[in-house]
Amino acid sequence: MSDAAIYAAFGKAVSVRRKELGLTQAALAAQVGMSRASIANIESGRQNVLLHHVYSLAAALKFAKVSELLPTPPKDQTPGDTDVRITGSNSVTAREKILLNDLITAAMGSRGSARPGS
Repeated sequence: MSDAAIYAAFGKAVSVRRKELGLTQAALAAQVGMSRASIANIESGRQNVLLHHVYSLAAALKFAKVSELLPTPPKDQTPGDTDVRITGSNSVTAREKILLNDLITAAMGSRGSARPGS
């Protein structure tokens, strides 16, 4: 997972949770000692986040654990796992179906789909 993807996923999690709690960006910013613009930049993935801010955000967003706010790391892949080939044949092997499913799941996750347990 690239740095940009990590910050985008983190920002999306902050945004979703903030909205679930009915907080404005300004209200969240006041709770964590940041500016509203910083919260907006974090939510859009444009701002790196310091570790102490992660803890403050997790507390303000009422997460039981800081880890609930962090993006899920990608599954380990062995070389060649992403080499799915579909040729002129209309058949797809079971392994290719699994790889396609994993690819679609990963893509949907990076687009900010709902977090498990939230």
